[in-house]
Amino acid sequence: MSPAEPLGITGFDVAAELVLTDIDDGKKYWKAIFSDKDPYSYLPVPRVHVQKGLPFGIDIGGMYTYVPNTNIRLWGVELKYAILKGNVALPAIAVRGAFSKLEGVDELDVNTQSIDLMISKGFLMFTPYAGVTALRVNTKEHSDLVNLDDEHNTIYRGFVGLQISPLPLFVINAEASMGTVKQYGLKIGLRF
Repeated sequence: MSPAEPLGITGFDVAAELVLTDIDDGKKYWKAIFSDKDPYSYLPVPRVHVQKGLPFGIDIGGMYTYVPNTNIRLWGVELKYAILKGNVALPAIAVRGAFSKLEGVDELDVNTQSIDLMISKGFLMFTPYAGVTALRVNTKEHSDLVNLDDEHNTIYRGFVGLQISPLPLFVINAEASMGTVKQYGLKIGLRF
């Protein structure tokens, strides 16, 4: 949940985020997780996200999240490179690579790799951004009860977002991701 423009060598972005995953009652994978009695339409997951600016338009970052009332945890790292840093006349364009790993579920080994192409353009305190993602999901099962095949799938998604900076150092982001599973995010943080 950040625009394409780089933070710069002295820049930091520290935030609390909430990601809402849309639960589609018509999909078999959601029926396997939630019963018909569950009142959920969205699965909320909080996370902490930190980014640090480096020289040459490069940012590094990390995130940690957990699913409330479960043992499920997820951590990840990212590297973003601004192909075009952006200025008053031109937008920022960046490519971002990321890796994440699921923990807390002994029966599953799940990790993801993704690559994003992003664009953003700031106007006063508003910075709209958009991008496309290719996400590789790798899953391996380790259960004595079932014998599932290893899965390696690539999923494509698009996302749009808006960063608002109402006060110096303070940012609010709203983002929507569209693909097989829809997600919506809200970020509140410090960006300096």
